[in-house]
Amino acid sequence: MEEDEAVLRILGALAYALLRVFQLSAGSASSAPTFALQERQAAFAVEEFQRYQVIRRRLGALTDKIEAAIEPFRAPLDDFYDASPTGTWLDAQVFQYVGDAISTDFADLIGPHLDDRTAAAVREALAGRGPHEAFALEQILGALGADPESEGRVAAVTGAIVGNAMGRLREAILASDALGVVLGGEEQVKDLVLELLGRHRERLERLGLDRVD
Repeated sequence: MEEDEAVLRILGALAYALLRVFQLSAGSASSAPTFALQERQAAFAVEEFQRYQVIRRRLGALTDKIEAAIEPFRAPLDDFYDASPTGTWLDAQVFQYVGDAISTDFADLIGPHLDDRTAAAVREALAGRGPHEAFALEQILGALGADPESEGRVAAVTGAIVGNAMGRLREAILASDALGVVLGGEEQVKDLVLELLGRHRERLERLGLDRVD
C-alpha cells in the first residue's frame, strides 16, 4: 500500500471515530441526572461534532472518495462503539473517560507520522478536550465517593471497554496494513499498542483502579 493511501485510511478512521463519539456523547445527555448536567453533556457533544468536522475537512481536501477512505475501518469501529456500555449516566462517563481517550491517544500518537497539514488538523481536532475528560473523571469520582460499591461496576465497564478496543484494533491491523505503513513497520505498531495500554493504566490510577488490566 502506498503511504498516501494509508494516510487517507487512517484519517478516515479518525473522522469516523469522532463522528461515533459525537453520537454517543449526544445520546448520553438523556441519562444525565440533572438539567445542568444534561446541558453540559449536550455542549460537549457539540464540541465533538466540531472535532469531527476538522478531520472531515482535511479528509475532503485530500480525496473526493470519502466513503472509500472510511470503509476499511468502519466495521471494527462500529463494533466497538455499538458494544460500548453507555446505558446509564455512570457508564457513559466511564466510556467518555476511558473509551473516548483511546481515540484521543491514538490520534496523538499517530500525528507525528503524518504530513504537516494533516498533523495540524489532528492537533486542532484534539485541542481543548481536557475539560471533557476532567468532567467525566469528576462524575466518576463523585459516584465512587457516594457509593463505594459502584467501584465494581466502574472496573467492569472499564475492562470491557479496553478489552473491546484492543480486540477491534487487532482486527483493524489484520484487515489493513495502513497503520504499519504510516508508522513504519510492525514493531512500531506494537509500540503504539503498548503506549495505548500504558496511558490507559495512568487513567486507572487516577480512579484508584490501577490494579485493573
